[in-house]
Amino acid sequence: MEGQGDHGVTPLTDLIARNEDRLLGQILALAEVNGYFRFVPGTPGEWQATLRGLSGSLLQALRSDPSPPSLAADDMGRDDGLTAFGVVEGRKRRREGMPFGIFLGLVKFFRQAYLDLVRSAGLPREEEVEALRYIERFFDRNEVAVCVSWTAESVSGRLAELRQEHDELARKNLRLNEALAALSLSQAKVLHQEKMASIGQLAAGVAHEISNPIGFINSNLSTLGKYLSRIVAFLAVQSDCIAAGAPPERVESARQQRAGLKIDYILKDLEDLVRESMEGAERVQSIVADLKSFSRLDESEYKQADINECLRSTINIAWSRIKYKATLKKELGEIPRTRCLPRQMSQVFLNLLVNAAHAVEDQGVITVRSWAEDGYVCVSVADTGRGIPEANMNRIFDTFFTTKEVGKGAGLGLNIAYDIVKKHNGEITVSSEPGKGTVFTVRIPEVEEV
Repeated sequence: MEGQGDHGVTPLTDLIARNEDRLLGQILALAEVNGYFRFVPGTPGEWQATLRGLSGSLLQALRSDPSPPSLAADDMGRDDGLTAFGVVEGRKRRREGMPFGIFLGLVKFFRQAYLDLVRSAGLPREEEVEALRYIERFFDRNEVAVCVSWTAESVSGRLAELRQEHDELARKNLRLNEALAALSLSQAKVLHQEKMASIGQLAAGVAHEISNPIGFINSNLSTLGKYLSRIVAFLAVQSDCIAAGAPPERVESARQQRAGLKIDYILKDLEDLVRESMEGAERVQSIVADLKSFSRLDESEYKQADINECLRSTINIAWSRIKYKATLKKELGEIPRTRCLPRQMSQVFLNLLVNAAHAVEDQGVITVRSWAEDGYVCVSVADTGRGIPEANMNRIFDTFFTTKEVGKGAGLGLNIAYDIVKKHNGEITVSSEPGKGTVFTVRIPEVEEV
């Protein structure tokens, strides 16, 4: 560019260098008269540092190229040596909290002070015009550069604030969603627990009401069995007496009458009827006992328990849900007693058995196994039902997830089972093949009484 190089001292550079105090005094006066000190703190010494920096920038530009700075489109807003001090000073004042309009007003005062200095210096007309033009261009370039820089940094700062606010809102939203999910889960579990408590109270009441008449029936059947034995014995003695002393025609008549009335068949059938009734009453008593046991699902006391016994009891409770849909196979192995919450483990097995019954669409097979392995008590419930699609395998233990029709499942059974098993420091796993069936396996550690 024409005029590049070190041009040394010019009338304008000499004028500025010799009148620093005058410039400072005029700028301070303008700022005070116009009320800028309300917005612009600082001592005259700090103002003098700013003046020296700006004058230094102007003088350096003059020495580099005394021709007036260009106002071409490519130069406007460019952060170069000509505008460096103004941009830095603007950035400093912005970060101190100075309003943009106040800063531009101060720049106007600086411009006015330099212009007044040139006009009062008595320079030749041509030099004065050239110097005034240079100062105007210098401040024009600085003002544009400051506007661009200030606006860009303000926008950038606001964008950063908005990003922070957005991130904070996103975090709060995430926490709210997590809290909502936890609340929904807690509410669902509370409702489920209340439902189970109501069922438990109902079961306990029904069991109590059934227990009394079943006790009478059992006792009466037992007495009837004893009476029947005595009648049979008496009839045998009577038959012997008749045979020993009665006329032959009377013996034959009694024999024919006995045969006609099927007394021998009745006596034998009576024994079977009493035996079967006794077995039925004992089964009812067993179911009643299981209902009473199941009604205490909310107990929270750990105790040594036989998991096989929990399975037998739960199978009795679930039998009405299974017997019309599947054949039940029990393969209960020899397993050690372990410290657990037996009623809650019964809830796990009940959920798995009911789930298996739902999975069997026609007649199928449900197999319940138990075994001990590597310090764990293991139970599996397998069915020959429709199986679980691969897409659902990672979700079956999620809260509220269900593939049942609306109104037929809340999606809590497997989730509750999962939570109970985890509470026992165990694990519950699943394997399934669509169209062939599913196997759920529960493993809880063998724990001795403490």
